[in-house]
Amino acid sequence: MSNTPPISDADVHKAAMALPSVFMTEQWMGSHVYKVGDPDTFKMFAILNPGKAQLTLKTPSPEIAAMLIAAEVAQRHTHMPRGNLVMLKLDRLELDDVEERLQTSHTVVTATLTKAVRKKFALD
Repeated sequence: MSNTPPISDADVHKAAMALPSVFMTEQWMGSHVYKVGDPDTFKMFAILNPGKAQLTLKTPSPEIAAMLIAAEVAQRHTHMPRGNLVMLKLDRLELDDVEERLQTSHTVVTATLTKAVRKKFALD
């Protein structure tokens, strides 16, 4: 890792909100939950724990999740162990890596929305 400044919560928020059809809610004692869709038809793709340098997101496969864990830049999410969810350690990553992982999570989750919802939000 280079000598770049640490990734801030604001950096993560900006990157997540730049993705198509995203909104954020505060849930679970202040976690920032990023969702794609609208409040009636959505899927969660990332959870930021403010001030803790942790970002939970979905990986495209168990192999990618295992690779991130083996590289010690992520750990298996303790409360959501299924679905290829990992908790990234933001203090061990560069911002462009986090942006790429957010984009991938968004893409993986968007693909699980119904065709009608994807069409409504021009996500196809």
